[in-house]
Amino acid sequence: MENPGPEEPIGVLREFVSRFGDKRLMSTSANVVTYTAALYNVIGSTHDPKIPGYPSWTYLLQQLGIGVGTNDHCYVDPQTSDHSHPAFQVGGHMTPNMDGTVPSSNICYLMPLCKWHNGKGNNHVAFAHSLTQILELHGYMTSEPAATFMARLSGQAPAALVFAADEGLNFQTLSDEDFTRLQSGSLADAIGPHVPENHIVLRRREDGKGLFYTVEQTQLG
Repeated sequence: MENPGPEEPIGVLREFVSRFGDKRLMSTSANVVTYTAALYNVIGSTHDPKIPGYPSWTYLLQQLGIGVGTNDHCYVDPQTSDHSHPAFQVGGHMTPNMDGTVPSSNICYLMPLCKWHNGKGNNHVAFAHSLTQILELHGYMTSEPAATFMARLSGQAPAALVFAADEGLNFQTLSDEDFTRLQSGSLADAIGPHVPENHIVLRRREDGKGLFYTVEQTQLG
């Protein structure tokens, strides 16, 4: 279910830092899996605005072939032969837990939903879905925006800039060289003169438990 929290990009970024700024942030992954059991809405998941050029949960699904073509509609049964079931409006975070929590493993699922099925009135309701190809998300933290999840995807980026733009949150990956220039100088030395006013920098780290990220720098007006 979508969280009615702050919708302004800078507000979403501030909330992320408030909740996770001193935490160990797992690297993330999104894998297409076959999942046949019923699922429940995750309570407290974030808004999913469809803004061209900005990361979103709907974009992540579509990039991996979910909710496209004849399957561009809500996945909750009953399905109809003419595909008149409500449209694919949001990427819905789903959990096998009836209480709507994400397991401690930080694994949840993502599938196309209409806004009605994704709404508060359907919390704790088991959703059957005959369309069983969905995404399994690893490293997801409840209420985090798509931009911070995608910035950590597969642990590939040595660092990442997540910033509040005019219409939403966006991110830019940074190389080791970029991060070195940032540390020894400024963000402008790393990415050029067009530095977003409100941003955070995530830094990849590794220890015996694996790859993770930390919030390395914060600039929020």
